[in-house]
Amino acid sequence: MRRFALVLTLVAGCSSSSSAPQVETLPDLPLEAKPDNGYQVILPIVRGLVPGADNEFCTWTSLIADHDIDVRAVQGFQTIGGHHVILFSTTKHEAPGTTRVCTDDDMSTFRFSAASGAEGQGGKNEAPGNLVYRVPAGAQIVMNHHYINATTKARDAQSAMNIFVADPGKQYVQSGSIAIVDTALRVPAGKSSMDINCTMPRSFDAWYLIPHMHEWGTRITIERTAAAGTAAESLFDVEWTPAYMFHPPELRRDPTAPLTFAAGDKLHVHCEYDNTKSTDLTFGLEMCVAFAQFVDASEQGNLVCDAGHWGTF
Repeated sequence: MRRFALVLTLVAGCSSSSSAPQVETLPDLPLEAKPDNGYQVILPIVRGLVPGADNEFCTWTSLIADHDIDVRAVQGFQTIGGHHVILFSTTKHEAPGTTRVCTDDDMSTFRFSAASGAEGQGGKNEAPGNLVYRVPAGAQIVMNHHYINATTKARDAQSAMNIFVADPGKQYVQSGSIAIVDTALRVPAGKSSMDINCTMPRSFDAWYLIPHMHEWGTRITIERTAAAGTAAESLFDVEWTPAYMFHPPELRRDPTAPLTFAAGDKLHVHCEYDNTKSTDLTFGLEMCVAFAQFVDASEQGNLVCDAGHWGTF
């Protein structure tokens, strides 16, 4: 299996060999050794996050795939206040080391691979069974790193990720992702709720499903109604707490015995909030999400249902 084509002179912190440049790290960024069969990306320090800051940054790294790359696992590391670090890829290249607050235009060009979160050592997110997260040939790796400064002082933040590549010579099946969202979300001050309804365009064999909200969420439910018209089945009914931002409840299945969604099944996501701020909360500051990973044997790719409308991401 060929590896990534590397430009080793970048600030974006690819530590793929002993000759790679040293990258400054913050004292509270926990790190483990670079994988023998993989890469370690150390992202630039984000300086001076003001109190109350909630920002997602995007960094275009020096990793550019010269062949389809199958990733078996990722392991994220973040300083205090880290929310997540996500491995994306994009065919719209930028100068390696470019870092900025993510824009909608940026995110629309990204393809999701795998995520790890949050503050501290996020743990190793390894695909189960013989599944892999695919990075297509020609794509540049982009990292999305999210921080929330809940303190009363400005602080610096930083993230890193270990990327474990699939073993050469073995056969793997691609894992895809589905996100049920409403990017037009707007949560007014006080108590409110919102609903998202999506109809599955085809069948999916899901091995992982989670709800996701942020700190003003109070309850989230996820229900499925079969295309055959049977009674709604509750998949989640969660009294939300801020701690779930980092460690949400999850439904996890063996990929050989998945949670199957049939074409025509309806998924209903209901979210309730108590916004204690005086201003509306928009998507990013707050969320209402059902996120699933599925066995993508036919390699359809990642899909998003945004307020009932399906597309790719």
